[in-house]
Amino acid sequence: MNLMYLQNTINHFWKRLWETPLLLGWLVLGPFIALWLNGWTGLLTGVLNLFLLGVFALLIRRFTPDPAAPHKIRRPRLELTVGLILFALFFMTQLLDFDVWTIEPLHLWVRTFFVHIYRFIEGIRIVPGWMKLDLYLAASSTVKMLIPTLLAFWILGCSRTKMGLSHPDWKLSAVLVSITAAAGLVTGFLFHVPLFQIPAFYIIGIFINALPEELFFRGFLLPRLEKFFSNPLNALVVSALFFNAIHIPIEVNNGASILEAASGIFSIGYPTGLIWGYLYLRTRSIIPGTLWHAANGVLGFVMMYL
Repeated sequence: MNLMYLQNTINHFWKRLWETPLLLGWLVLGPFIALWLNGWTGLLTGVLNLFLLGVFALLIRRFTPDPAAPHKIRRPRLELTVGLILFALFFMTQLLDFDVWTIEPLHLWVRTFFVHIYRFIEGIRIVPGWMKLDLYLAASSTVKMLIPTLLAFWILGCSRTKMGLSHPDWKLSAVLVSITAAAGLVTGFLFHVPLFQIPAFYIIGIFINALPEELFFRGFLLPRLEKFFSNPLNALVVSALFFNAIHIPIEVNNGASILEAASGIFSIGYPTGLIWGYLYLRTRSIIPGTLWHAANGVLGFVMMYL
């Protein structure tokens, strides 16, 4: 990457940033929310992650000099409505599953259903004990998000290409996953479990969050939001905010107040939704994002972790 190319690319990003008020506003407001939530350490982490966000964006743009064309959406208003309904259902299920919303009998039905899944996996004797919890998480995510999203695509008559499941950029995918693994190696995170378990955790991790979330937030929601924004980066911001919002029930379950969890939507403490969305906009495939997403928390961390 020569100096002239780097300068031109930085100038391009700077211009696009000023043309995208939603993104500019988030990048300005986000560090202050990180400061409020996590103190000076949170602010420092957020600022460092903004730097990493820029580095990854430069890298992705370098590997995709000619971005793929957007997929055609035949009925954008209807399909976006379907996406918003799906998000509401996913969010409600998360609230019930993580005991944030305990309204009966819905809470009892949801918890009972997932308890049955857990007991089924616990009863599979050939599965090692160290793998069972992650298998349960993968099964629950598949039921909660992956299958409904696939059904929505099927009902709408979307092809594999329109789902973002074709034209993978294997070279870019390998580079991004390797960077994350290298970070895990340097920090020692890669050794948080025995090395022979890493491949299994990585493959299972694809179904815990990587594939379900990339398929819905980047493969389904983002391209449909694009049809309602003249600037695709504004659609990227909105999809990333939805992505952050789906994690509110988990944050509350982990001890955060509802106010803290809701404010965290706008924090820039861990802006992976932005970079995974940008990766989709450049490749029009969820495969690179899925592989990179699965590496996050298994091989290493995509951003600085608090």
